[in-house]
Amino acid sequence: MAYQSKDLRDQLTPIAAKLREGRSVIRPVSQATLRLKAIPGRDRYAETVDNILRWMNKRAGRTLPDTAWQRQSFELSEIGAQRTAAVAVKEPRYWAARLDDADKTVPMRTWVTEIGVGVDESGDVLFGTRLICATRGSDEPFDRTVPGFVKGIIASGSVELEGIAISDKPSLISSQAEVDGLVSLLESPGRSCDVIVFSLPKGSSNVEDAAASVADVHVKLNGVAHVFVLSGEASYFLTESVGRELSVFHQGVRTYRPGFMAWIAEPSDHPLALPTRIAGWNEEGARAFEKWLVNSALASSVRGRLREERLPAFNTVRQLAAQAERAEVRAAGGDDVDLLNLYEQDNDQLRTELKEQREQYDGLLTAAEAERDTAIQAANSAKAQALERLHRIRTLEQRFIATTGVREPALPDSLDLFEDWCRDNLSGSVELVGRAFQGVRKSDYHDPQFIYRSLLLLRDYYVPMRRESLPDNRKAYADALNSLELEESSTGDGVKYSADLYSVQYGGARRSLDRHLKGSNSRDRRYGFRLYFFWSDEEQVAVVGWLPSHLDNRAS
Repeated sequence: MAYQSKDLRDQLTPIAAKLREGRSVIRPVSQATLRLKAIPGRDRYAETVDNILRWMNKRAGRTLPDTAWQRQSFELSEIGAQRTAAVAVKEPRYWAARLDDADKTVPMRTWVTEIGVGVDESGDVLFGTRLICATRGSDEPFDRTVPGFVKGIIASGSVELEGIAISDKPSLISSQAEVDGLVSLLESPGRSCDVIVFSLPKGSSNVEDAAASVADVHVKLNGVAHVFVLSGEASYFLTESVGRELSVFHQGVRTYRPGFMAWIAEPSDHPLALPTRIAGWNEEGARAFEKWLVNSALASSVRGRLREERLPAFNTVRQLAAQAERAEVRAAGGDDVDLLNLYEQDNDQLRTELKEQREQYDGLLTAAEAERDTAIQAANSAKAQALERLHRIRTLEQRFIATTGVREPALPDSLDLFEDWCRDNLSGSVELVGRAFQGVRKSDYHDPQFIYRSLLLLRDYYVPMRRESLPDNRKAYADALNSLELEESSTGDGVKYSADLYSVQYGGARRSLDRHLKGSNSRDRRYGFRLYFFWSDEEQVAVVGWLPSHLDNRAS
């Protein structure tokens, strides 16, 4: 009988599975952080806390104590009560609360709501809430939501999300100035919320013409994400600003994630849904798409390392409040007995909180690992399908060319429809990233047709040579370069000393533009020519990152 060894991980797998039994799976559900503008004659801080207390009182299982209604610290510990607590900090003025609400239908599932309300130097009220799902039993799927009291807080007066005033209706964008404002929001480095843009048909300004219900999505995401509607004309303005690959038009819906920059963004990082896809979403149609869109935006609201900076966890605030209380007792001349009692209370509380935090982090890790594994499987499956389809397309192209001999497309005299031309004639062989389209849009190169010819040179000669390095292919490529008076070479020091300029984001990674086609060396942008690219060995395509002007480096 052959001996089969197992590594340590295999041996410990059954034990690890046993240890995970009974642990919570922690899933952050949604988060909203808002600025409530000061209103003369009103105490918006007190109004907001009272609004939340009324909501908590209905779910706590017991009536809140008098200290709660005085907006002071409290904790419910009675039998039959759900875990409910609040902490009030005097300076700076801040109130934090937490409520654990048992799920009515799924056993051993709890919805944890954390809330923070503070006042800044301007008198505005800073409000935030986070919803967390903790499951010890069966990890049943759920639809993400925002706590119900958020709607009442938004309706209470002037409220802003990332400096943008919140309205009870989605914003319609029609003018160039409004599009410029949208682009500024999209590219804002401090933006942490998704921006969802519905586009209307050509010539339309009627929100009802969108491919899905803008109103329903807006209501469910109000206070969490920005929702806009582009008129038909405004879609053209947006395309002019960010390029066709990153724009949205003709009833499409695009979600712009945080970190968007038009000159480096990858279209796949900012999901686009076309109207035909929306109409048949999961074989259910627009309603199913709306649900997916809402869940996706709410999931995005709880991602990112700054999540707790925007809304500190309840236990963090409670620890800070305990420190402040000890400092206050010491400053007032409190004796050692008083301080010792406070330290003992704090130690008991810290032990409890450390246990909770350890369980929470373990639960978060478990959920993150499961989501990561699912995402990797989905990505691998999608990549395999894409490569298979790409192979089939190339096979069909080769058969078509062998049959018809047709290969040379028309060469436009302008760059007005450059992106459309590239999509129709280069896909599957030469890919241009958004930054390359930006370069062409800003270009005043004197010979547009030369730009098209250089791209066809890559498609017809460079790519075949890289796919099959045969003598005939290499010679054909060299002859094609000579005919256009181009030279292909390494970009050299540019990659080393100007990495930001000489690299692009592609396929989820930063890739260096290590090759370029060199034409005229003129520093006059009208005549000088460069095309910067790299070869993707995995996808067997040439990826163009910039053209037609020269990129600077240390030498230049």
